[in-house]
Amino acid sequence: MNGNVIDRRGFLGLGAALLAATAVSGCGTGGSSSGLRVAWYGGAPVHEALDKALAVFSGDHPDAQLASEKAAFNDYWDKLATQAAGGQAPDVFRMSMSYFTEYAKRGALLDLGEAGIRVGDLDPAVAGSGTVEGSTYGIGQSTITQAAFVNRAQIEALGLAVPQSGWTWEQFAQLARSFAAAAGDGRFGTFDAGGNLEIFDVFARQHGTDTFTADGALGAGRDVLEEWFTFWDGLRRDGAAPPADISAESRTFETSTLVAGRSPVQFGWVQQVTFYQQLMQDPLDVVAIPAGADGTLSGQFAKALDFWCVSSETGGAERAAQVIDFLVNDDRAIDAIGVTLGIPPSARARDRLAADQGSAAGRAVAFVESVSGQVGPSPAAWPQGYGELQATFQRVNEEVGFGQSDPARAAADFADEADRVLSS
Repeated sequence: MNGNVIDRRGFLGLGAALLAATAVSGCGTGGSSSGLRVAWYGGAPVHEALDKALAVFSGDHPDAQLASEKAAFNDYWDKLATQAAGGQAPDVFRMSMSYFTEYAKRGALLDLGEAGIRVGDLDPAVAGSGTVEGSTYGIGQSTITQAAFVNRAQIEALGLAVPQSGWTWEQFAQLARSFAAAAGDGRFGTFDAGGNLEIFDVFARQHGTDTFTADGALGAGRDVLEEWFTFWDGLRRDGAAPPADISAESRTFETSTLVAGRSPVQFGWVQQVTFYQQLMQDPLDVVAIPAGADGTLSGQFAKALDFWCVSSETGGAERAAQVIDFLVNDDRAIDAIGVTLGIPPSARARDRLAADQGSAAGRAVAFVESVSGQVGPSPAAWPQGYGELQATFQRVNEEVGFGQSDPARAAADFADEADRVLSS
């Protein structure tokens, strides 16, 4: 789920600050060949999984002194930007695709191309995602793709057909309206995805273009943006999607309308089914995001969502590489992490986790395997400013929902802001 974003003016100062910090600090973050700071973002399941995995690593390397730094997504980025600007970034840290290119281009990340981390088993799309301008700055921890999580029991209880992969946006809207009309009692047929830029990526690709071009410009046309905002505005007006005030209070896993039993459908990255399932009794089906009119899944894609990176200021590069290699390749780490960070990026790891088809993790892995030959090619790395544009996309959709704007204005506002951010 989307979190807060780094203030762009603060981040733009990072490059100069990093250069100054390098000159002043010399020896870097304080990491050594033994002591190492490892940082990540996430919720309790992520913290528990990574703590467990790193405990195994420490058992294998008694001389390794690992100190973990963990935070919720909303708090992580301001802290990391401040640390990096002061030459005090953690030695190893989790990096979102939203900010990966910015950190790489501003000198915050160590080139891992010759670090000895084993990447031969990684899916090519994931391995390639960690490259910026010919250098490898990140090692992909996961393969991710978008998915719809469906409460089958709620839908069947009303005598409606449960969706399957290949359903279209028209069929999705019909289900949402039919469910809301039949359920009543303040329930809706879907959550509101109108402000979710990552789901819009699929819709844009179904209309012939990635949201952003390979050279970092806006690729989606204003007409496609307007069609998207109009679609969700119509669902809200019909009572099929929640009004803006309810959506504003439903942005976490715990407060989502899916978990609250107020809607039977939620979109997200496929691994998030495990987070929702832990909070629910009804089992969740995992199906594809609605397709275009032709019913194909070419709008979807599989790629790395986040990476393990090493600070360019680290004093313990060799140990840092050992930690990342362990987290990505060791069977014990694979078992501990499961799909909390996404679907493992190698067939060997997926086969290991897919054995339990009844678990949420097993269903997520099975879904990725089932669509791997149907999804389209991975888009280019998200451009600099992507995190800021995520917040803008959410804001303009909210303004439509609150009656402060309309779909055409929202499309124009986002396009104008995207042009400004991407050209700066």
